[in-house]
Amino acid sequence: MTTNANVLVYDGRVGLHNVAETFQAGAEIGLSRIPLALGATLNDNARMRTGFMTGSEIRFNLRGDHAAITLRMLEQPSLVELYNGTFFVDWYVIGTEPTRIEIAPPERLNLLRMLQQESKVGFDPDLFRLMLPWKPEVRLVALEGDMQPPRRDQTPALRYLVYGSSISYGNSGIHPSGMYVQRTAQLLGVDLINIGFGGGAHLEPQMADYLASRTDWDFASLEFGINLMEAPITEQEFAQRVDYFIKTLVSAHPEKVLFILDMFPYFADYEGDLALERRAINFRAIVHEAIARNASSQIIGVDALTMLTPASGLQADVLHPSPQGMEEIGGKLAAIMRPVLNL
Repeated sequence: MTTNANVLVYDGRVGLHNVAETFQAGAEIGLSRIPLALGATLNDNARMRTGFMTGSEIRFNLRGDHAAITLRMLEQPSLVELYNGTFFVDWYVIGTEPTRIEIAPPERLNLLRMLQQESKVGFDPDLFRLMLPWKPEVRLVALEGDMQPPRRDQTPALRYLVYGSSISYGNSGIHPSGMYVQRTAQLLGVDLINIGFGGGAHLEPQMADYLASRTDWDFASLEFGINLMEAPITEQEFAQRVDYFIKTLVSAHPEKVLFILDMFPYFADYEGDLALERRAINFRAIVHEAIARNASSQIIGVDALTMLTPASGLQADVLHPSPQGMEEIGGKLAAIMRPVLNL
């Protein structure tokens, strides 16, 4: 079962947001954020993480007085979050054994509807959204109850596509809504489609072709560089990949805004390894040269070095943002995007 849209209807009852394909895994259902055939052509890290459901959700309307969803995590327990529209309901620990989540209508649904109408942004509070974690893989075990998939008018008008490294993917985020791209989407009142890959944003041309083929997004942010810093490619090859990525998306979607980020601050900027530091400087320059070469009002360069305060925003690996860092990046990126998108 595949789709080129950001929501895949499953069992006629729920919408699987940010899921391109499902597959049978014994008696359970596995999920993939991109088509499995595409994933098989990518680097090892990306291929492994197509089944990690960062930015993905199970969405539905409840037609009875209760429902239940049973999930199971592979390898280790993880957190999921439940929302009514933009309103947080609760969080649940899903274990490596099937874990059943019981769902009922909110007590003050009419009040939630009124508050959402006043804001005129975000999601319909009648829409249940079960946010899945950035790792590990998730298995859908069972659905119970009278549920119907989301309608288009229940979700934000604008859809935000993300491609990037583990930082954009949400690595080390404590809960699903805590990664910076999710916070950016929440602050802007838009819907997120996260096609990031921890360690796997290698800018393969087939990935650029796939994102360009999708018509279910309105603007995008693309984070380039850090996953290729230690890869066996030359700076010239990196420049070619960046240029192809930008040109391919612009050619397919000349009317859509692309926010292009280079590398966030990380240990290469501070350790004193001159060769690694020089490569980081050159990689950042390559990204900004590609932006200048493809100059357009639809292409906005973002200096990622300015988006994060290292002393408070990095975690102990001096690579991934801390929870404070995720919040800082999300706020700063939303502030850059808002006037460009007239939000």
